Amino acid sequence: MNNRDRNKILSKYNHIFKSEEAYYSKRKPRSGKIFNLEDQSFFRLANLKFKNMIGNVKGKKVLDVGCGRGDLSLYLAQKDANVVGIDLSKNYIDLCKARMNQLDLKIEFMVMNAQVPDFLDNTFDIIVGSRIIHHIPNFELFCRECKRLLKKKGFISFIEPLKKNPIVELNRKFFAPKSRTRHEHPLFIKDVLIAQKIFGNIEHHEYFLLSPLAMFFKNFFSKPILFRILYKFLNKIESPLSKINFLKHFHWQIVFKCINT
Repeated sequence: MNNRDRNKILSKYNHIFKSEEAYYSKRKPRSGKIFNLEDQSFFRLANLKFKNMIGNVKGKKVLDVGCGRGDLSLYLAQKDANVVGIDLSKNYIDLCKARMNQLDLKIEFMVMNAQVPDFLDNTFDIIVGSRIIHHIPNFELFCRECKRLLKKKGFISFIEPLKKNPIVELNRKFFAPKSRTRHEHPLFIKDVLIAQKIFGNIEHHEYFLLSPLAMFFKNFFSKPILFRILYKFLNKIESPLSKINFLKHFHWQIVFKCINT
C-alpha cells in the first residue's frame, strides 16, 4: 500500500483515532510489575491458551499491535523474539522505551496507527495483540494488512473481549461507564470469523462465562481469599457450560489464531 492510499484510509477514520489518542493521552500510564502470561490472575486460562498459540518465539520477528504499556512486547523479548511494538499513544510508547531500558532489552517501539501498519510486505513471522482489535474501526482491512505483512506460514494471534456477556455489560454500563473509550467495540464471534474468511483458517477458544461475577463482587470483599473462593467455584460451574456451542457467544474473552498458508 502506497502512502497516498494509506493516508486516504486513515483520514476516513481520523475522528476515531483522534478520540482514542486524546483518551489515552490524558491517562498516566503506570509501569506495573513485569508481565508474565503464566502468572496467576483472573485471565490466566485465556493467557495460557494465548501463550500456547504463540509458541516458541526465539529468533522470530514479532509485531505487537497496540502495545500499550509494553507488557506483551517485553514478555516476548525476554523469550528472545525480535519485537516491534506500535501504539497510537506517544505517552505509552515513551513508557515502553523506559521499561525496555530498565530491563536492558532491545525492542523497536514506535508511534504508529495499527489500522494500516506502515511496514513492507512479508516482514513478520508473527503478529500479536492483547485487547486491541476492538479499538480498530475496520477489522477486515486490518486482517488483510496483517496477511500482507506476514511471511509464508506466519500467523496472527489475538486475545480480545467479547460483547454479549451480560455480567460484564452490566458492569460497563452502570459501574464503570468511563472505563472504555467512546469508539471501543467489544467483538461478536461473527466479527472474529472475518479473519477466517481472509486467512482461510481459524482456531478460536472462548473463556469466562460466569466467573466475571467474581470480578463484580471483588469490590465488596474485604478479604482477597473470598474472591479466590468465589472465582474457583464459578469456574467449576462454567467449565461444562463452556462446551455448549450456543453459550460460547456469551463468554467474555476470545483467543484466536490464523495462519498465513
